[in-house]
Amino acid sequence: MRDHLSYIKKYVWLPYGEKMVQIILLDQGKIKKAICFNEHVQKSFSVTDLLGMEYLVSNFDIPSNEKEFLDFEAYL
Repeated sequence: MRDHLSYIKKYVWLPYGEKMVQIILLDQGKIKKAICFNEHVQKSFSVTDLLGMEYLVSNFDIPSNEKEFLDFEAYL
């Protein structure tokens, strides 16, 4: 089951010059969980509206891992 899991990281630049990091947990190419971490306020939030959606691969995808995902999840 775990063989189908993968983690993707993306950076989003916020209007005030700070960045937000998104880490997306994929299960067989579908979004299982997404966490955004706002570096400015040092807080994470979970995005639930995307669950179950097919993930579209992007040139901006950065490979991530379970440890990094869990580190961001700890801020929830």
